[in-house]
Amino acid sequence: MTPRFRALSSGLVAAAALAATCQAGAQGTTAAAPGALHARSGSSRPGRGFIDLNVGRATYHTDCGVAGLTCQDNVTSYSVTAGNMFSDDFGAELTYLNFGTARRAGGGVSARGLNLSAVGKLPLGQYFALEGKVGATYGITHVNALAGSGVSSGKAKGFGLGYGAALDLNIGRHLQGQVGWEQHDFHFAGQGMSKVRNVTVGLNYRF
Repeated sequence: MTPRFRALSSGLVAAAALAATCQAGAQGTTAAAPGALHARSGSSRPGRGFIDLNVGRATYHTDCGVAGLTCQDNVTSYSVTAGNMFSDDFGAELTYLNFGTARRAGGGVSARGLNLSAVGKLPLGQYFALEGKVGATYGITHVNALAGSGVSSGKAKGFGLGYGAALDLNIGRHLQGQVGWEQHDFHFAGQGMSKVRNVTVGLNYRF
């Protein structure tokens, strides 16, 4: 991971901790406002901002090279998201993505990046909500392939499409569980644009 992305990841985690600390302090000094119940879903409504922490299993769709070489799928991924809901149904979020390194073509392939997406939510009763997102992903990739594998090595970067869907579960006033699926398009050296798909589970803190 480059120093730039390492710093960004650490900053987002620190922001999450700071938001949680500030929210706890505010609750300790301020009485709950009347009408705090969410009229549409029946759950309490602590605020518009949110922080997501997710882990998942990512699948690369890049070239594996000549027959007989390793072609690994299902590598561990993680992401950190900060966002805000402008209304009950619509918001925006910024996510740092790291899809790990998959062993392929006698070497490895990795992808990481930043995604900025619009988010829409549809309540499904008191405890559940369906979430969808679509936006742009700026990615950096690295391919390290064995000589003679038929796959080019090198780094690439650029913008691609990112989108996904998730099922949210309210498990507390400020906390949600989430199961999701997403796909991001990345540029890879010598291969052009290729997708990376990701299945995730995570926690969402609302403040």
